[in-house]
Amino acid sequence: MALPFAAPASLSSSFAISYCTLVDLDALAEVYYEAFKANPGNTHWWSPSRESMMAWMRRRMTPKFRDRNIRHFKITDIESGDLVAWARWDIPKESTHFGEWSGGAGDVSKIVGTEDVATGPIDQADEISASASAVEPAPAPADCPEGADPAVCRRFFDALSGASDKWYTENMLGLSLICTAPKYHRRGAAKALIAPMLCLADEAGIKAYLEATPEGKPVYEKLGFREVDTLDFDLGEPIGLYQLCVMVREPILSK
Repeated sequence: MALPFAAPASLSSSFAISYCTLVDLDALAEVYYEAFKANPGNTHWWSPSRESMMAWMRRRMTPKFRDRNIRHFKITDIESGDLVAWARWDIPKESTHFGEWSGGAGDVSKIVGTEDVATGPIDQADEISASASAVEPAPAPADCPEGADPAVCRRFFDALSGASDKWYTENMLGLSLICTAPKYHRRGAAKALIAPMLCLADEAGIKAYLEATPEGKPVYEKLGFREVDTLDFDLGEPIGLYQLCVMVREPILSK
């Protein structure tokens, strides 16, 4: 099935980019879990049980594959078959700018080339993590991971939903989730999943939205995102204040 964009030239020849399918569900959940488990700020609402979290992730992800306004893309290690990284995008409602499942191609050179036209050189060694999606509704208490504190879980997702209600609209592109398997960090995989979609957004004059972890914020700024709000979580000792950054990117218009 053809992608709606051309694979970035910066993508390693040992990697392949394609759509995710439900067949990938277990691998997607595994990468999701491993990518975030060491981040206490972004996982303070998690269940202490890995099994419970994996089951919750699979349950939450499954309906996304039936939503025509969501796109899932993955990068695979060609030799090993390992899932390297994956991303979930919420596209503008009924948009045709991001291709049908068999859509065309887009020129990503102005974003992933040696020199980014708006933000300067991009260090392909940077790695990115985004928060869980605020575009999707918060889980009901009964749908929180088994073993998690429902109040803490709800508070986290309510904060994300509040930011979404304030800053995200149906005519924007939303980076809902992106994660990279730890052993593939610093290989440029995350950027290869982001830049082509931003290029398509530029071509259509569409804004993009995300919530960034502290580690991801500087990289998103290099891609043209700007902070519009913050979400503060007082997690007590030893973590203290944990802050997610709400970011919006204006389209880069061709001259």
